[in-house]
Amino acid sequence: MTLARPVAELLARHEIEQLLTRRGRAADSKDPDAILREHVPGSLDTHGIYDGTIEEFVEYLRTHNYQDKRYGPQRHTISNVLIEFDSDSRARVESYHLAYHRIVLDPVAYDVYIGGRYLDRCEQVGGRWQLSSRQVVYDWSRSTPVSNPTTLESE
Repeated sequence: MTLARPVAELLARHEIEQLLTRRGRAADSKDPDAILREHVPGSLDTHGIYDGTIEEFVEYLRTHNYQDKRYGPQRHTISNVLIEFDSDSRARVESYHLAYHRIVLDPVAYDVYIGGRYLDRCEQVGGRWQLSSRQVVYDWSRSTPVSNPTTLESE
């Protein structure tokens, strides 16, 4: 029995989990270029009200959400990652996400919590795992008026 195959799969799983974490952090830091680095060029993204290429989605974020002062800090956490390999360089990935967004709709700020799943396809390109498609499934959400509007606004 050789350990090469199981070790390679463990390494690939770790790299895919790191990819998902980097992608969430890129969104949290509102860094469009960092988001693009985690995707195969031309990959598809179905993200709530948005459905198109990752380049179009990033441009939308760059010119709308990330420029609009009403959109405050955001945090995305990823858990329960399931990875099914289709080949050594392609995988289907399902993970849970819990997202937090601060949104100001004058005169009230809201904390918005969203729970759902990412249905991702990943592929290894040039030795690096990237997202080749992402579909976001929203399972639940909750919005509450902010009791202390200064909390987190400077983050």
